[in-house]
Amino acid sequence: MPSINKRFSMATATTVENALANSQYEFAPFDGTIEVGIFSNVNLVTCSIFSGPDVLAEPGSNVPFGALEALPVYPDHYPWEDEVAQGDRLKIQLVNGNAGTALVNVVLRITPA
Repeated sequence: MPSINKRFSMATATTVENALANSQYEFAPFDGTIEVGIFSNVNLVTCSIFSGPDVLAEPGSNVPFGALEALPVYPDHYPWEDEVAQGDRLKIQLVNGNAGTALVNVVLRITPA
């Protein structure tokens, strides 16, 4: 099962338009199932997640967080799952609403159909 891991250091009030931009999995390489895990070291980080025509998380959805900067733990921090068709664009937008820097880890897992 292929996966991609991304880490972002986000300054106050910044946005990452697409955490998957320019990655091999920005567009689904085959039909399958995706699972998205996101974890932040602080609260007030929100996300929106799109899978082709599907909206998995509306803008402003809360990201799981903890005191330590860590990778998402499966299955606890993977609340988003969807069926994708080959060529579907996958988009994960992140927004830091904190008064300080946020460290955010994003993991996309994709399983062939």
